[in-house]
Amino acid sequence: MQKVLRKRIFRDFKENLPRYLALAFLLILSMYMVVSVVGAAETVMRGTTTEAEKQNVEDGQFSLFVPMKESEWDALTDKGITLEKMFFLDYAVDGDKTIRVFRNRTEINTIAICAGKLAQADDELVLERQYAEKNAIHVGDTIVLGDRTYKVSGIGTVPDYDSPLKSLSDTSCDSLNFGLAFVTDEVYTTLQKEGKSAKSEEYYYAYKLNDAMTDDELKAELKKLSFSSDDVDDVYFQEYWDRTLGREEEFRDGINELADGAKELAEGLSELTDNNPALQNAADGASDVQDGMQELKDETEDMLDEIFTADADNLLSFVAAEDNVRIHAAGDDVAMNKTIGMIAGVLLLVLIAYVLSVFVVHSIDQESAVIGALYALGVKRKDLMKHYILLPTLISLIGGAIGTALAYTRIGVWYQMQDAYNYYSLPDIAVQVLPYTIIYGVVIPPIICLIVTSLVIRKRLSRPVLILLKNEQKAATGKDVKLGNMKFMKLFRIRQILRERRTALTVLFGMFVSILLLVMSMEIYTYCHAVQDDYVADTKFEYMYTYKYPAEQVPDGGYEAYAKTLKKEIYGYNFDVTVLGIKENNPFFDVILSDSADKVTISSSISYKYGLKKGDVITLKDEENGKIYAFEIEAVTQYAPSFMVFLPYDKALDLFGEQEDYYNVVFADHDLGVEGGRLYSTLTRDDVKKAAGIFSDQMRSMIITIGAVSALIFAIVLYLMMKVMIDRSSFSIALIKIFGYRNKEVKKMYLDGNFYIVLIGALVSIPLAKVLLDATYEPQFVPNIACGVDKSFPAWLYLAMFAGVLVLYFIINHLLVRKIKQMLPAEVLKNRE
Repeated sequence: MQKVLRKRIFRDFKENLPRYLALAFLLILSMYMVVSVVGAAETVMRGTTTEAEKQNVEDGQFSLFVPMKESEWDALTDKGITLEKMFFLDYAVDGDKTIRVFRNRTEINTIAICAGKLAQADDELVLERQYAEKNAIHVGDTIVLGDRTYKVSGIGTVPDYDSPLKSLSDTSCDSLNFGLAFVTDEVYTTLQKEGKSAKSEEYYYAYKLNDAMTDDELKAELKKLSFSSDDVDDVYFQEYWDRTLGREEEFRDGINELADGAKELAEGLSELTDNNPALQNAADGASDVQDGMQELKDETEDMLDEIFTADADNLLSFVAAEDNVRIHAAGDDVAMNKTIGMIAGVLLLVLIAYVLSVFVVHSIDQESAVIGALYALGVKRKDLMKHYILLPTLISLIGGAIGTALAYTRIGVWYQMQDAYNYYSLPDIAVQVLPYTIIYGVVIPPIICLIVTSLVIRKRLSRPVLILLKNEQKAATGKDVKLGNMKFMKLFRIRQILRERRTALTVLFGMFVSILLLVMSMEIYTYCHAVQDDYVADTKFEYMYTYKYPAEQVPDGGYEAYAKTLKKEIYGYNFDVTVLGIKENNPFFDVILSDSADKVTISSSISYKYGLKKGDVITLKDEENGKIYAFEIEAVTQYAPSFMVFLPYDKALDLFGEQEDYYNVVFADHDLGVEGGRLYSTLTRDDVKKAAGIFSDQMRSMIITIGAVSALIFAIVLYLMMKVMIDRSSFSIALIKIFGYRNKEVKKMYLDGNFYIVLIGALVSIPLAKVLLDATYEPQFVPNIACGVDKSFPAWLYLAMFAGVLVLYFIINHLLVRKIKQMLPAEVLKNRE
């Protein structure tokens, strides 16, 4: 008997080929998407971690105002830690591009060569991968730094610039305009001496703790480092020192001269007193003056120590690896993709299980008489169960296997990884085939199919043989619903929907899953679009100069400000927040300035990222000094490019203990021609424009992929379920055709009613999906990016998604009209008793 039943399997597959092909395609598409997204995320996460360990990624880094002395270096390394200099010079290339030049690394954050070799000659350099690719530079090409031409000997990556941000406070990587280069020690020394870099050299050190101490212990040691003017040859530093910190020496020298003069006077009068007793009173007065001067000297030195000690602290910044947004950035970014993929996979598997249950019920109802006859001939229920379970389970197994296999081809995991490769600076990583993804894609679908079909079939095959032979169907409960008086056509449509409510619910669920994916892609689109627009619109200055050595006078046309970088943690990431002290006349920020240092205005980016609003209290940490600052939020201003907290200029100086009229930032609406040697960095509005579109470029493929998959899933489920509705009603359709109803009228009765299901489903699913995603996904939307924007959908986007759903419905509806035309009145004769 099993041989006979096996023959029926091939006949069933052939007769229902479109249905099974559509189901297989749904499985292939679903498993391809889930496994490729999750597999790509796992490959990037595991691969970058492994490669970073091979390259001996740092445990952290710190920067100093002046380089560390050899004795200070030895004192730290003798404690068991490893240090390596990460000094760099920034060079302007091709006008508006920047190349950051480092020495070749030997121990920490070593270079992974992707092509070519390390720089060894005096005219060679290694170029960072992202910059090389974005600018179409290859091994053997040349680059000009200063007045010298260098040949690209290799292209590579370093783990401390996994995310090649120009500054740790940047929100996006602009690899078209910023990259890294690595040269020999001799070449770097030559460049350093020539002094043609765009700004002064910065002194960064990478460290490995080697379990010898903790980050906090190392930081405490570094805070003990100090410096004097004799440690630095830089002309801009010397000018700045003489005007500010160098005044300490003048004060001390003056006090010492006064004290020495009082001492000499007292000693001279004492000698005269021995020869002339009449001068005794004068000698006593001179002695009192000496004592007073000594007391003044002691008090003055204490005061000078209090004023100048903090300013002479050599430590500028200290960042542990886990707080460095450049390190492991790609892995952190795709971790969200893994979560999304797993959630989407669960939803799709539930949807597939429900679709399968509808198919199985429909198949058994169609073959009720055949099943009854087989029972009458002595076939056992377990044999029939095996028969009806086998085909959908095989389809699930084959579909899942094909989808998983496709996921591990060039169009799968490798393709999904390109988003990371196009944005982050990553070494070559081999695609990793993980056992759990294979199980998920190949094993889980047939298991779910087996369980679902077994439950459904067992119930359907438990009916009496006579009922099966007569093909008696259970009376639809929709007949009991009182609908009142209405036109026949409307009444018929409603009754049809009630009869096929199980299938209608499947359509609604499938629609919700697909719309959830669609809304997710639109969330990404809205986020990228908001960044692209808001960054440029909110940047009203043309130039922002960040000073290392401020001049005595603010350049003409510039607006001085004071910036202090603090930290605020969220989702495990410690982001830079700039407390910016500005004056009332600053035209580049629309800010309400309070008379108190306790009340501040925050940027909209902080408001969205941290969920803060007017009246809340924002706490920020100064990790260098171990202080915590709390501010009451007086207002929120629209400013998206970075996390900003605005204070009055004078209040900011008082709060952070700076001297009157000190500044370290200048804003301008034109180029002020500031010497590069005075600066940490220069940010222009053009730089912001270039960076603003990077998110859109990076996420475009994901937006298109998720949107296209959601549309395909909706179309497949809608087609399958509407076709099931028609097949189940084939007898009724054939019967009413006998009574003279035309195809157009049959379409209105059996297809057009689905329009209202789709209409209501779209009206409910689109806003519901948005609400759910905002509640569950928004809090950790791009959690590793220092950015916050409003992701509210504009009205036109809701209308566009709604229109897209209806367009797909009408296309599917048109395709199914042909199925109605193929149903003939002879169908009634096939089902007579």
